[in-house]
Amino acid sequence: MNELLKLPFEIQIVLVAGYLGYKLTTATKKVEHKTEDFLLQVLVFGTLGRVFSYIVARLVMKLGYWAPTAVVDTDYKSVAIISVLAIVGSVGFALLWRKYLEKWVKALMSRLKIYHDDHETSAFRSVLSADTRWSFIQVHLTGGKILESWLKLPEQAGIPTKPVILNDDGIALYVTAIHGADGDSRDCDQLTTTGENIITYIPRAEIKQIDIGWKK
Repeated sequence: MNELLKLPFEIQIVLVAGYLGYKLTTATKKVEHKTEDFLLQVLVFGTLGRVFSYIVARLVMKLGYWAPTAVVDTDYKSVAIISVLAIVGSVGFALLWRKYLEKWVKALMSRLKIYHDDHETSAFRSVLSADTRWSFIQVHLTGGKILESWLKLPEQAGIPTKPVILNDDGIALYVTAIHGADGDSRDCDQLTTTGENIITYIPRAEIKQIDIGWKK
């Protein structure tokens, strides 16, 4: 860390902005990159952020306002402005990539018959990343019981966030109905008599199957 802090501000800005962009594009994906891949992606996002800061600074100068285009170690105001602009540029591109560009690239590759997989780390993550609206989810337990959650409330409709929490260790959801192994079913309240929400956590080892209803 001390060695990094001794680097010129220009390089530090690129590395910090690039790292933030990299983290946004890989968040929740649990991707492990090789060191060289990690560094190159950080440099790509950092460079894009630095180019953005340069373009903005030049534009402001053309409009007649002062703006730095280079980082001078003794000019801390310039360092602060360039740093903020570089981070905004890097993070903005990362968000754009995560929201739109990545999906467009995958669709283009599939259309060109270059590859058809989505390069997610698992089929489970492909399901989670699909651009769909969920209507219900059923969790089949190893003992034969089925826990069901209908996402019918306005605040529950859509891609799962609070109503359903899925991760590698298991799933948590608001159970609206339980179907027993013997065929009996019963509805469940999601609120206690005192107004607390009830959320149920099921460890991965107890899950046999998960069924999801969705519409694209």
